[in-house]
Amino acid sequence: MKVVNLMCFVRQIDERLKNSTEQLFDFTKQQVALVNEYPVDKTFLLQYDTVSDEQFVRLFKEETDERTELGLWYEIVEPLTTACGLPYRSENGWKWDWHIIPGFSMAYTPHERELLIDEAMRKFKEVFGFYPKTVASWLIDTHTVNYLTEHYDISAMAICRDQANTDAYTLRGGYFNGGYYPSKSNMFTPAQTAEYQGKTPIFRLLGPCPIYNYDEKKYVSDEIKAIKHVCFTLEPGCFVGSTPKITDWFWHAYYDNESLGFSYAQIGQENSFMIFGEQVLRGMRMQIEQLLDRGDVTFQKMKDTGDAFRGLYSETPATAVSAMDTWDTEDLQSVWYDCKHYSANLFRAGERIFFRSFFLFDERVKDHYLEKTCETFDAVYENLPLIDTIFCEGEEGGAYGLSLDTEGDSFVTEREGENALRIRFGEDSVLFREDRIEIRAKGLYLYRKAVPTALSVEAHTLSFRYKDACYRVEIEKGTATLLDNGDIKISSADDQILLRPARA
Repeated sequence: MKVVNLMCFVRQIDERLKNSTEQLFDFTKQQVALVNEYPVDKTFLLQYDTVSDEQFVRLFKEETDERTELGLWYEIVEPLTTACGLPYRSENGWKWDWHIIPGFSMAYTPHERELLIDEAMRKFKEVFGFYPKTVASWLIDTHTVNYLTEHYDISAMAICRDQANTDAYTLRGGYFNGGYYPSKSNMFTPAQTAEYQGKTPIFRLLGPCPIYNYDEKKYVSDEIKAIKHVCFTLEPGCFVGSTPKITDWFWHAYYDNESLGFSYAQIGQENSFMIFGEQVLRGMRMQIEQLLDRGDVTFQKMKDTGDAFRGLYSETPATAVSAMDTWDTEDLQSVWYDCKHYSANLFRAGERIFFRSFFLFDERVKDHYLEKTCETFDAVYENLPLIDTIFCEGEEGGAYGLSLDTEGDSFVTEREGENALRIRFGEDSVLFREDRIEIRAKGLYLYRKAVPTALSVEAHTLSFRYKDACYRVEIEKGTATLLDNGDIKISSADDQILLRPARA
């Protein structure tokens, strides 16, 4: 299944700009006209203030047809809180504010969240005659996700890609791309059991680059570093998403390389990116035409992707995003493997092969804001880190994470069964399975500074503690040795190592 969601979301006001409503409307009208030129399904998600504005409503009623889904973009705006009798706590005095307080649902009490979503859904149905089937935002708290699932017939939800300290939120160690069934305790965590599993799949937005999205400019050339607006996603308002040779590379990574059966990307642009005007429109047109020329990718409304996902998968599937080369100048390869138990990234930089990112999923670990409000400038959603090199400084400080003692040959990927992926490099390999990772190499070297947690080491167990959560990696084949400098060596007599991440 190769799917793309062409989704644009629509704000009515952005007080960072002069005459923003007029500009936002004009640009949205251009976006609607552009996508209407092509025989594709698409989705526009409308913010509450947009649904309350007659000119926007008239545009979407008169200028769209049955191939256009209308859904809800769920940022909190002053007209919505006022309708619910709640204050809008914008320090700027704005009616829309991009900060967590007051612009996102976790800044409100659970009861207030229910009032807000009920009013947003009520208003949408009053205007368009139906409840939206897709609800998305950069962030949606878990209580709201559960409430939407229980009280409205939602087909799909979506949140931002992983990012660190961007805007007012950090998303760290999530399901890299595509869709997953969230835990009822934490919308950012795939559930492991039916007891905890929510019924509505959540998809990741923006089409993150499998090489550069994780640590951004660390491996790029000086030429790319010098570009002012570089966002390593498919967003057409930025350099990467508006450059044809790069977006063509994205399609190869997402749709041609091994994905384990479900290949997904979201394209499109928020209307606030009107500041990049013509570049956004050119980039959207170019991406649509590239995908149509391929002929093997299905444009779907987001709600249809959610329905199809539920028809295909009763639980979160194992998927992969595989980059076998790079669109820049360095010799890099990157494979992301995600399943309901963990997310891991195997990375090759020249002759070095290592796990750059490795996070465990535990459905029982609660969203920080499940029962209480966020009172800080930003909000953090994260899973349980085993390896996270993004915060390491210097090559010897842990930048190579969990490093393999191997020759460093180029990756070749192949599917093994329904949910397993093998990455070969010469005579050695890594085999990802849903419940374990099988490694053939002379040994592993774990840089302690790549482990941002408390860590204790035994011969056959690495035990981790992060905040209030305890978890481990069981070494079922191989032996761990703690070195004098605090790093860990893992080896076996036959060069076969088996790691099994496990909840406490």
